[in-house]
Amino acid sequence: MRSEAELVSAANLNYVGSFRKLSQHSAKGEIREVGRVTAFTTGAPLSLFNGCLVLEPATEAEVDAAVMWVSSLGFPYCVWMEEELSTRLGDVVLARGLERHPWVEPGMVLHPPPEPPALPPGVTIVPGLAEHLGVLIEGGMPADIAHSLFPPSLANDPDVLLLTARIAGRPVGTSVALRTGDVAGVYAVGTLPVARRRGVGTAASWAAVAAGRAWGCETIVLQSSEMGLSVYSSMGFRTVVRYVTFT
Repeated sequence: MRSEAELVSAANLNYVGSFRKLSQHSAKGEIREVGRVTAFTTGAPLSLFNGCLVLEPATEAEVDAAVMWVSSLGFPYCVWMEEELSTRLGDVVLARGLERHPWVEPGMVLHPPPEPPALPPGVTIVPGLAEHLGVLIEGGMPADIAHSLFPPSLANDPDVLLLTARIAGRPVGTSVALRTGDVAGVYAVGTLPVARRRGVGTAASWAAVAAGRAWGCETIVLQSSEMGLSVYSSMGFRTVVRYVTFT
């Protein structure tokens, strides 16, 4: 069993790893390490896909240099910072014109992961790129951005599994499982409005957990939105760290 400190480290490393994967597989992607700050870009014009992660003790100069580099690229971006570090380093980011988001994002873990429950009636989960992209685009992501963020190379990466949830054969939901070492993360859980409140998001989340179990990972991590917190808590995830987001 991992200690509490080890679980926090696992959550942080997988979080960084998720953006590394996106950047590595994006044609315009780039990653920069500025001391203990990880800065990255995918080249997508969405703030969620460019930014800096401050998840280890860093200096003000390192944070400022990382933010300055990302800002110079001309894309919308975010800065994610472990909550405890934000009391000392948050002002550096605010001085660059960013604003602190009111939701402090829980970094949650499931350790060890249990056997996932049976799927809800009519719901199936399948791996693959084409249907995954279809759901993202139907959900509002511009097609060119979806294709640039989720290229075939990402779908074929042995540490990534793109999952699509269907209801009665229709693709309506997504999730992504992403492995860093012996830790797996659950990402990009979403459900089309027409299929909400039917257990699709929970089923897609469990499918990503199952992928982690199949990889042999004994720790599953995720970062929860405000909407998803009660769902993940009911699945057995618990918060071990919290992240402040600056946009």
